[in-house]
Amino acid sequence: MAKDHDNHNLKLDQRKFADMIVKSHQVSDDLDPEAIVKRKLTLYLTAYYLAEKFNKLEDAHFQGKITDDHYQKLL
Repeated sequence: MAKDHDNHNLKLDQRKFADMIVKSHQVSDDLDPEAIVKRKLTLYLTAYYLAEKFNKLEDAHFQGKITDDHYQKLL
């Protein structure tokens, strides 16, 4: 995560965020290796694109494109 001190815009590093999510999630050893990889890949991609959406929302918010009320509803 990085914070732009000039406008207090919070940015997520998409790769680091996704990596953190995958590393923090425990997958059962009972699954076959392919199932484990698929689950981890799904987690990684979901986290990556969620961080991207968050960053776009932050950019829109700090560029005055949405109101605080709208921002809270989106969260």
